[in-house]
Amino acid sequence: MARDFTEQIERSRKRLAKCLNLLEAVTGELEFVFEQNRDWNSEIKYQIEEAAVKLGFSLATLTNWFDDEPEQE
Repeated sequence: MARDFTEQIERSRKRLAKCLNLLEAVTGELEFVFEQNRDWNSEIKYQIEEAAVKLGFSLATLTNWFDDEPEQE
């Protein structure tokens, strides 16, 4: 049972890391798009950036939570 739990935690960590990497890549792409299209609606741009920050913070919080979990033996 403990082994299953440890494996599940490790899979979750990997998925969170993948999500953070994808979010970082998408954010970089959006920054490029915003730089190339300065006439974008600033409210939409702000909402996208705010959502990305909130998602990144949530993913980082989950990652830290997994890192704080005691090892199961």
